[in-house]
Order: sequence, then structure tokens, then C-alpha cells
Amino acid sequence: MSTLDAFKLALSNDDDNSTTGGVSELYQGYSENILYGLPADVIKFVAYDNFTGGKGKKDISPIDGAVCGAAATAIAQLVTTPLDVLRNRIMAEVSKDDDEVSSSKDLSYFDRIVKIAKEEGVEELFAGSTPRIAKACLSGAIQFATYEETKQKMAQFFIKR
Repeated sequence: MSTLDAFKLALSNDDDNSTTGGVSELYQGYSENILYGLPADVIKFVAYDNFTGGKGKKDISPIDGAVCGAAATAIAQLVTTPLDVLRNRIMAEVSKDDDEVSSSKDLSYFDRIVKIAKEEGVEELFAGSTPRIAKACLSGAIQFATYEETKQKMAQFFIKR
């Protein structure tokens, strides 16, 4: 099914007053994405700033930016893995309709994390952390190397003017 077909299906489900689907399903987990994404980005940028000496240091090579960015992003992803596990579970709840899911919908985010840790073990909160960190190293290196290179090129451009 194409993206356009899925969007049309969601709109048609919204029109016929069905209990599942609709536009609201397109945004299932949106607040959980914010819950996960905001802390991950804050941790990433604070760690990067600390790794590069802080105070907006301007003479960082793209290679150093890549190394520091990879490390900062990896740390951010490791720390926020429990939030990602929670986010994925909440987003997957849409297709389920049993008593356990409906009872867990009444729990706060913190209570859900505690429930996972108690029932499945703390290690389950870090499920998938290895591939997430591997991906983070690559994307963080690219992001921050590009940032440092762009910053230097823009500085050169404005100095010449």
C-alpha cells in the first residue's frame, strides 16, 4: 500500500465514524515522539558542546566534529532507549484491543516504565540499544561533521564579504 493510499484509507475511516483508523490514528504516538525526541536532542547537543570544549568553540575540524558528534549521539540514544521502548509499545497498542492494553492506557509514562522493568526486567527497557547506538554513531558523525564544515564555510563566506 502506498503512502497516499494509506492516507486516503485513514481519511475514509474518519468519515464513517469507525472506532479505529481515521486521522487521529495517523498521529498515534505523536506526544510519545516528543517525549523521546526532546530529551534525546538536549542530551546530544549538551554532550557535543562539552566534548568540543563548550562556549561555542569555532575552530573544530569536521573530523573532530564527527568523532564528538558520534559519541554525543550514542550517549543520547543509550540514555533515552527506555523512552524509545515505551514510545514503540504505545504506538503498537493501536492494533490491540485486550484488557491488558486498556488497563495500561490508564498508567502514566513513569508507571509504564516501572511496569516493564518489574514484569520483564530492566534489560527489556534497553532492548535494541546496540543497533540504535550503531545507527546513532553514524548519523551523529555525519550531522556534526556537516555542521562544522558548514559553519567554517559560512564564516569564510562572510569574512570575504
